[in-house]
Amino acid sequence: MSLSDIRTRVANLVNRDDVPDSSAGVIDRMINDAQRRVCRGYDFTFMESEATSSTVDEQQNYSLPTASGSDLRFKTEISLELIDSDDSRVPLTRIFKQDAENKDKFRDSKEKGTPSYYSIQKGQIYLFPSPDHSDNDDSAWTLNLEYYGFLDDVSADADTNDLIANYPEVVEAVAVSMCFRYVFEEEKAEYWEGKASGMIQDMIQEEYKNKYGNIEEGMEPRDGDGCVPRSNRYFN
Repeated sequence: MSLSDIRTRVANLVNRDDVPDSSAGVIDRMINDAQRRVCRGYDFTFMESEATSSTVDEQQNYSLPTASGSDLRFKTEISLELIDSDDSRVPLTRIFKQDAENKDKFRDSKEKGTPSYYSIQKGQIYLFPSPDHSDNDDSAWTLNLEYYGFLDDVSADADTNDLIANYPEVVEAVAVSMCFRYVFEEEKAEYWEGKASGMIQDMIQEEYKNKYGNIEEGMEPRDGDGCVPRSNRYFN
């Protein structure tokens, strides 16, 4: 399934001359908006990505992935670890930037050493303390970030991704609802939003089962894990 396939399906369902199926037109925009909406609602496995960078001696902050190259645009982190000159991996602990700066040992912004904490703020990763390469055989550490990212927009007819390939009906339903809202057909938009919400909840439950498998006897998930009550509108 590709962008051109989804475009044709959406156009057939909307079937309006004021929503043409030309490439790079309204429907393509709605398909990409639908993709972002699905990605905002839950952290799916197909959104997992990994990025590495090298520390700079005494530099505290580093940019998050912004969809340049093969990296997905950052949404939320899974983990951040430091890899030293011996290839040993040390997980870093996330802390609020304000809390870190209030700690006595980090109060001096010139404090250096082996980073043990990090915070994320305004598109930047902050390391505490700032890296001192003399603690790592005068070598840079590797920062290994595992995270969930937003899928890249699709633009060429043959473009596809895991969401479009495996859940075309979800992208289709969300895009159709958005197209009807675009031309002020509110009743049809509401109908397709309802269909899309149900499909997305099915995706979330499937994702939860794939991640955690069968729950052992005597163990129960926390309230709300893996599902959202259907009474809660996904589009709100």
